Amino acid sequence: MKIFSTVKYTPQWRWLNEEFKRVDRDKTPWLIVLMHVPIYNSNEAHYMEGESMRAVFENWFIRYKVDVVFAGHVHAYERSYRISNIHYNVTSGDRYPVPDKSAPVYITVGDGGNQEGLAGRFVDPQPDYSAFREASYGHSTLDIKNKTHALYHWNRNEDGKKLATDSFLLHNQYWCVTIPCFRYLMQSIYHI
Repeated sequence: MKIFSTVKYTPQWRWLNEEFKRVDRDKTPWLIVLMHVPIYNSNEAHYMEGESMRAVFENWFIRYKVDVVFAGHVHAYERSYRISNIHYNVTSGDRYPVPDKSAPVYITVGDGGNQEGLAGRFVDPQPDYSAFREASYGHSTLDIKNKTHALYHWNRNEDGKKLATDSFLLHNQYWCVTIPCFRYLMQSIYHI
């Protein structure tokens, strides 16, 4: 699914609301969202630019058990932990993302190249929600193993060679709740 709208009740907002409701996780076990502007990123040039979209869509991502959200826009790479900021309230002090196992992983992969070059400056210190970040040219792969697990790699492109730099095992938000994930993974890997 691709998202561009940043406000509620637009035709695209209504479309996405209905589309999420129609997803059959038996037929579509993985729910992956593509966005242009990232909801979470710590790059100085684009910090907080996705806040309006976060306020509109983050609740849906958690409710419908989105597994991963990919974005571009920022010409660098960054991966978050599973976090959310759905209880955002400035007056109560709840204004920072917190760990949330029901939230998706947010990945910014805008590092494929452009005329302007890389966005090389990140906020310091690195926010707690940021698992890995780097301003290098690169590319990523998502290898879906089965309906419960996928293997993600981000590779730095250096001197024309790919260098494995960031990898993790992604657990499906929907299926890992309904069946024992570890057993299913072992069965699919070892055919037991």
